[in-house]
Amino acid sequence: MGSQETSESINALRPSIAERLDPVFLDIYNRYQANRLRCDQVPYETYNADREAYSFPTRKVAGPSPEVASNAVHRVPVSHPAGSVEVQVYVPTTEAALSGGLADARGRLPALVNFHGGGFVIGDLRSDEPLVRQLCHRAGCVVVNADYRTAPEFPHPTSALDAWDVLRWVFARADELGIDAARVAVSGLSAGGCLAAVLSILARDHAQELALPPLKLQLLIVPLVDVRHVPVEGSAGADAPYESYASNEFAPMLPLSRLVWFYNYWLGTGADRAEKAGDFRASPLLASSHANLAPASIRAAEVDPLVSEARVYHETLLAAGTPSSIKVYKGQGHTFPHWDGENPGSKEFVDDCVNDLKEAFKL
Repeated sequence: MGSQETSESINALRPSIAERLDPVFLDIYNRYQANRLRCDQVPYETYNADREAYSFPTRKVAGPSPEVASNAVHRVPVSHPAGSVEVQVYVPTTEAALSGGLADARGRLPALVNFHGGGFVIGDLRSDEPLVRQLCHRAGCVVVNADYRTAPEFPHPTSALDAWDVLRWVFARADELGIDAARVAVSGLSAGGCLAAVLSILARDHAQELALPPLKLQLLIVPLVDVRHVPVEGSAGADAPYESYASNEFAPMLPLSRLVWFYNYWLGTGADRAEKAGDFRASPLLASSHANLAPASIRAAEVDPLVSEARVYHETLLAAGTPSSIKVYKGQGHTFPHWDGENPGSKEFVDDCVNDLKEAFKL
């Protein structure tokens, strides 16, 4: 079928949104997305038959992909339902590991376990590939980049349970993978950020039972943390507690209508939708306690319907005594973390993440 680009700006931004965007972000959007249909603008079956046609061409604006010593793919057994998912383990070169200075006396390195985004419907191991290579190389740590099963074939809570199985697999295989199990962090972008937050809660709750060391960091990138207030159609209700659902309803790359499309496949539209959305494994904001969790670094985009959720989660963590920092990148939209080949704001984001990891993993 090929690209769904047209000569018309079928996804032109409203002036009230465009004027708030960083000029470089806006230029990238206008060049590569304004004249292109998104996956949420067609039925899932249409998208699934030709995924590339309805996907943003990230490779055209992505940052560098530095060499690593290895990036072997492993199949990890998962249990709900029984199956397997792929993880790709990135190991830094000897030079990068020495430069990072994070190896312990036995030569083991800390590890970041990362989960891609995609609204629990799209995305795969390739989604964050340039980013995880940079984090591996520049921080000098192992990165375990994890896939998980997605809706509509695998609705909630399969993705969260897959992620939990992956994290437990990393701890169980730490010695084999050359990982210092006492220095493991989790990260994710968007839906992956939700998974990272959920894993921080599960790791705390099951630490004694499973003899798990505490996680060193939860790096939450443009995360979703409370999915109760996205409707099954139309705009958010007046009672929605998140201001950015209204002010950023027509934001670039992730308008509210795209969240509607994702959540309808992931959570369904039936009578049990509210029950699923109220599960902390979908809405980590609703966990019974946010105390004693891994320190959080939350990285949010200003022109994103999810930015209010990120701010509330930060305040919730602090109120519970969990260390948390937040940075909202001015003029950026939801997908800016992947645009560091051209966008200075994205380059700043990558630098910040590298510094987060170096600080969390220092000996």
